[in-house]
Amino acid sequence: QIELKKEEAVVSTQSTGEQEAKVKKREAKAKDLKKTYDEHMELEKMIKEQQKIAEKRNEEEIRLYANAKKKMAELRKRREGELFQSFQDHQQAMVNHLSTLIKEQVDDEDSRIAQAVAERDAKRLAEEEAAKHKRAQMQQNINKHRVETMNMNDMKIDQTKKDQNLDLQRRVCEDQAYFTEQEERNKGRKMEELEVQSILQQQAADRSKKFQVDRHNELEADKRSAQMVKEEEDEFQRYADAVIDTAKERGRPVGPLIKAKNAGAGGGNGPIFEGKSNLRPSYQANDAYGNQLPRFANGAAKKVNELSSTSNRLGFVW
Repeated sequence: QIELKKEEAVVSTQSTGEQEAKVKKREAKAKDLKKTYDEHMELEKMIKEQQKIAEKRNEEEIRLYANAKKKMAELRKRREGELFQSFQDHQQAMVNHLSTLIKEQVDDEDSRIAQAVAERDAKRLAEEEAAKHKRAQMQQNINKHRVETMNMNDMKIDQTKKDQNLDLQRRVCEDQAYFTEQEERNKGRKMEELEVQSILQQQAADRSKKFQVDRHNELEADKRSAQMVKEEEDEFQRYADAVIDTAKERGRPVGPLIKAKNAGAGGGNGPIFEGKSNLRPSYQANDAYGNQLPRFANGAAKKVNELSSTSNRLGFVW
């Protein structure tokens, strides 16, 4: 127990020392913070004082600049007033000088005017006398020129009449020659037209005769072709009859052969088309001159037309 008490006493002593150390440390830290705060406040105070001094200095400079500008404006205004007054004085002096000169000139002008009037009157009288003499001379010259002009005009009129008569006779002769030449040209042109008309009529007659000859040859060729087709058809009919008879004897169906035996190739149900190898189509694909008509069926009709260009007949080896 004694040892325990001693240990407790030691621990208590150590705890008290640590607490005192912490307290001292906090007090020292608080003093440092206060010192730092005081220094900061002192610095802010100094900065504010410096700002106030700078503001006062700026205000003083602005005031000095405003005073200087005001003085300069006053000096400029004063200088402008002096210049204006100087200009007014100079202008007034010039006006006074001109007034003096004009007065002197007016005094001397009366005498000069009187002398000028006398000289002008004398000059005017002389000019009137010269003009009167000149007008008389001009009138004399005008009368003389008028008489000469009238005589010349009479001569010109006579000459013009003579020239017009000669020109009229010349134009009459030229017109007669022109009309004669035109009549000769018209006669020649009419003869040429008659010759051309005769040539054209002969050419038309030749063309008509040639067309008739060609048409006659075509018709003869068509007749010969039709005769050949007829002979071939007759021969085929004889052959078809023999084939049908043989088929009947053998007991074979002869209906298709009889249908194929009908006159005209193609195996159609329509009338025989005599315009092209006696084709018998189911419809007429060409007119009498072989011109293609409108097509309204399928390709089977084309095949029928193609078959008509050969001598093959359906169901027969021909």
